[in-house]
Amino acid sequence: MNHSTRSGGLPPPLDAFTQVLGFDVPPSHRARWGTTITTAKRLGTVGLGPVQRLLLARQVRFNTVLTELLRHPERTLPERARGELAGLVEPLPMALPGLVAKRAGWLLPAPGLREQRAWNAAVVALLSGPGWPLRTDGVREPLDSLEARCDVLARQPRTSVGMPLWREVWRRQIGFNHACVRTLRHMLGAARPVVVMPEPEAYARAAREQEARDVAVATAALERLTHRPLISIITPAWETPLDVLQACVASVTAQVYPRWELCIVDDGSRGGEVAATLRRLAAGDARIRFERLSENQGIARATNAALAMATGEYVGFLDHDDLLAPHALAEMVLRLASAPDTDVLYSDEDKVDARGQRFAPYLKPELSPEMLRAVNYVCHFLVVRTSLLREVGGIRPGFEGAQDHELLLRLMERTRRFAHIPKVLYHWRTLPGSTATDASAKPAASEAGRRAVAAHLERSGETATVETSAPGLYRIRRPLGARPRVSVLMSAASTEAELAALLALTDGLDVEVLVPVSGEDSPKASAPDAPAGMEPRSTRDSMGPPASPGGNARAVRVPVDGALTPGAVANRLLREAQGALVLCLEAGTLPTEPGWLTELASQALRPDVGVVGAQVVSPGGHVLHAGLGLGAEGQALRPFAGLPAPTLSTFGGSHWPRELLAVSTACSMSRREVLESLGGWDEGFTSSEAQGVDLCLRAGAQGLRVLYTPHARLVRTHARVDGAWRAPEVARLRETWARQPRSERGDPFGHPRRERAGQGGPEGTGP
Repeated sequence: MNHSTRSGGLPPPLDAFTQVLGFDVPPSHRARWGTTITTAKRLGTVGLGPVQRLLLARQVRFNTVLTELLRHPERTLPERARGELAGLVEPLPMALPGLVAKRAGWLLPAPGLREQRAWNAAVVALLSGPGWPLRTDGVREPLDSLEARCDVLARQPRTSVGMPLWREVWRRQIGFNHACVRTLRHMLGAARPVVVMPEPEAYARAAREQEARDVAVATAALERLTHRPLISIITPAWETPLDVLQACVASVTAQVYPRWELCIVDDGSRGGEVAATLRRLAAGDARIRFERLSENQGIARATNAALAMATGEYVGFLDHDDLLAPHALAEMVLRLASAPDTDVLYSDEDKVDARGQRFAPYLKPELSPEMLRAVNYVCHFLVVRTSLLREVGGIRPGFEGAQDHELLLRLMERTRRFAHIPKVLYHWRTLPGSTATDASAKPAASEAGRRAVAAHLERSGETATVETSAPGLYRIRRPLGARPRVSVLMSAASTEAELAALLALTDGLDVEVLVPVSGEDSPKASAPDAPAGMEPRSTRDSMGPPASPGGNARAVRVPVDGALTPGAVANRLLREAQGALVLCLEAGTLPTEPGWLTELASQALRPDVGVVGAQVVSPGGHVLHAGLGLGAEGQALRPFAGLPAPTLSTFGGSHWPRELLAVSTACSMSRREVLESLGGWDEGFTSSEAQGVDLCLRAGAQGLRVLYTPHARLVRTHARVDGAWRAPEVARLRETWARQPRSERGDPFGHPRRERAGQGGPEGTGP
């Protein structure tokens, strides 16, 4: 995974920080005098209450108004910020009566006052900008500057007299400043991922109970096996703490499936403790094979040395400081018994800390090439057919730190017979400096991964550039080549302001926006002698703002019958559309920065892609749409819905591109030829979302991929709840899905646990 992974829930809302009056003196970190210092600070704040109230009374009003504006960030926010917030920038009252003014005069040079005033002014300037909150390009620099100013005492000398007490006066306000910037980052698409994981103790308890049940079931199932392949586990070791190394080996010897061999290589560890320990362990179990390299050669060559020792039909990869679940190998051979042609198997995983506590489960989908190119989501536990592994050349030196990602990309080029086992079979130990703790700890590994993805694309004949979005996470940019015409099919009529905002961000492409209108707003109806199913071009009524700079963008009104279903409206607009690319867009859903349309177009033009969907967020920066899935009963599953964008959860990241069963028609693009080959949208659905899912399922049945890209980000400005689908529509979708291959195993891009939960949102505690 690509970010530091600490278990935790959602951060508290900004409202929780608004009350800045009062004191929260934290315990001192000093070992010797900590208790005394803490007591002194708490006693010292008793008399500071009046000072704090006088100093921050006006600031409380500023905070309250700011919180209200950000709670409901409507299109009028810039005007409201200028009108309601700007007058409260000055923290200290400008005019104090008589005696109060004389007594309060000494507060004017109080530490932090000038800095808080500057912070307030910067917030007002940011919120007052034109086009806010939809135009979010260029906000990172002002947000970084604002965050750097949050601690209004940061530049004050720590040794100044009274500074510890001044810090207590400002502590809550500084906390509010930071929470405000965090909120703004999510609203403006410039935030680091929020890590949402189960509470560790609850997860560990549930995981232990589930593992005990799974071990019993797997052990019983092994008795019925007729073919028991030998699994070679290969492990390169170097400078491993002895207790960690012994625990790793013990997790192998504890396997309930007995036909394994452990091929472990000491990569020239300094001293002799690692080698001596491994020799002793190998002497105690004939299935452990050990070799020591005379000098350190790196993880790639050490792994290949272990691979050279392997005699099994399959090879499993185990790091020297990690742990296997007792039934890890059993689950692998049981899957192979049901699907013997499988070449690559992988499982879910979690992490284990120095105390042995399990936390941060990661529950994965089936093979998603799009996601694997962006991030090594497969990771652990990985098992590969030995002949295939040797055929592709094993581990390739030169990609150290990302050698497993590079291998997986080469494997994917040779085979798509991957199998995912949706059980936690691998425990990734978190040690200081490891990527399990923080991927940014090894920047060279991230660069190696970027080069691995670029080399993979070159071998695959794809012209693209690869950028590092975050440690271990990569963005692939594909050139457009020819500038295709794009027809935007609106779901309903839009306001002039919405059309202006949309047409201002068309990336210089030739764009027509087809707006359905009915009733008195409709242009003259089509001529009586028009061909059946096709209205004459004269019914297209140009409207809206002029073309955007650098492109030919215009809006066109198309008459529709107000009684038509969403699918019928879309088909009506499609018949009028002239573009090679067709974008379905929900009215009031607007792009936030340039590049969104180019991103969608570059994905939709790929010949194996049928539909590509964008990320749609609320004005408050919470995920509304990041793709769609189907539950076991045919119900809608909305991954990450309701969570801050971006979020890193047990199911990966909302900011990771991926294959999905479906994407939302709130913003989805297809080639016109794809839509025509599918016969357009099914007009029997009354839900636009359900009819969009139906189209995606039919595209998938034709072998076309449905993609989600987080790199096209839009905001839904109209408040609306995406409710449940009607029962008849659920039944129809379930039937459509049931006719497709592999449908009996559920949504391949979901997970059984998510299907049981039924929605996105905060994750539970079960494994």
